[in-house]
Amino acid sequence: DRCAIVAVDVAGADSALVADRLSSDFGICTRAGAHCAPLMHRALGTEERGAVRFSFSSFTTEGEIDEGLAALEAVARAVR
Repeated sequence: DRCAIVAVDVAGADSALVADRLSSDFGICTRAGAHCAPLMHRALGTEERGAVRFSFSSFTTEGEIDEGLAALEAVARAVR
């Protein structure tokens, strides 16, 4: 029922570009890249561009998650 890490592929965009936009436009820190999981990226087809990883803690609020989702949606629209 719980997961502290979520990795996403945004519209096939380079993960570094998405992470940079989340940081510069919304102040949201994420990690971009292969995350030491080459077999997962091969299976998902994200070997070249990586994925954007969000990390959560017990201090993360539902409101912050909602803000992150809205920011992710805005960035996805912009990079399409």
